[in-house]
Amino acid sequence: MGFKEDLQKLSAQVGERKDYINNEETTKQSLIIPFVQTLGFEVFNPLEVRPEYIADFGKKKGEKVDYALFKDKKPVIFIEAKSVNENLKNHDAQLSRYFNAVPEVKLAILTNGVEYKFFTDLNSENMMDDSPFLTLNILNLKDSDYETIQKFKKDEFNKEELLNHAEELVYMSALRGTLRNLFKNPNDDFVRFLIKDVSEIRVTSAVIERFRPLVKKAISNTVLDIVSTSLSKDEHLEEPEVIEPETETEIQETENPQKREVITTNEEISAYDRVVQILGKYGKDISDVNYKDTTIYFGIYRKNITNWFLRLNLDSQTKHIITKLDIDEAKLVSNGFEVKPAPKRNGNSRIYINSIDDLEKLENLIVKCYEQLK
Repeated sequence: MGFKEDLQKLSAQVGERKDYINNEETTKQSLIIPFVQTLGFEVFNPLEVRPEYIADFGKKKGEKVDYALFKDKKPVIFIEAKSVNENLKNHDAQLSRYFNAVPEVKLAILTNGVEYKFFTDLNSENMMDDSPFLTLNILNLKDSDYETIQKFKKDEFNKEELLNHAEELVYMSALRGTLRNLFKNPNDDFVRFLIKDVSEIRVTSAVIERFRPLVKKAISNTVLDIVSTSLSKDEHLEEPEVIEPETETEIQETENPQKREVITTNEEISAYDRVVQILGKYGKDISDVNYKDTTIYFGIYRKNITNWFLRLNLDSQTKHIITKLDIDEAKLVSNGFEVKPAPKRNGNSRIYINSIDDLEKLENLIVKCYEQLK
């Protein structure tokens, strides 16, 4: 099992346990210690993990951070734990005191077992930044989160690389925020810059106001063009769809001219929502799960349309789901539903359903299909 799968397993465990926890100590034992173990640290080895680590600060002696993680017998990460039900907003100052007391520690984590806030000292050396360089929810991890957390693994830990990565995350976040604001509400300097690049007219306040709506429209159209071009490239990467109908009913449905027009129905949207809910229930990353409707099927994919894991046909008289699972594999997780080979080049197995309500009975199938994605 790879590190990403380990984190996904942890995410599922946290989702199952959190509602049964009502204090800090149980939060530590049930949610936070498993996270530390996932990073590869031996929690019962004082050479690697020390609970209640003393970090004296000035005149205030006996300050204890909940956990200090060690690498090569030196403290490298402080972890301050709070109860799963606590809001982390008002606890940064406490962690900051511990951090500032031990100059060799450059990384600190504040967590309630679900939300994790990662801090360092980018603004002033040996003084913990007021804002975290990364905040994540263990129940809803993005691909970028997996990449960052992996850098905290014991066997991959490199302080300098981590600090550089933290700096990049901070700058990237700031740049994205600036660009987002510029795109939504282009300021005078930005509009003036663009006008000078496309025209030789004298730029006055009146000219800026005249161009501002044009700039906003141009930005919107450009973003749409970029997205459209990207999707078009993805579509061309996918093999052309060829359905080989197996019954007279399917032949009639394929030849139905009304099916030439793509119409996304409420039933299809509801099916997508249910699939996402099921994946979230099992702790899967749903941040980049999306759908694409076609005249042949309603596809659900992750990241891009070539990375599909379910194709639903809810318009035909025989509603069904097409998957990439082999027939035998699909039967094992289909809860008794009828399974047949899928039309060639369209998938490997087809599971017949009566309505989208059956999706709840096919949770294992949906999760299995998702887990087979590369």
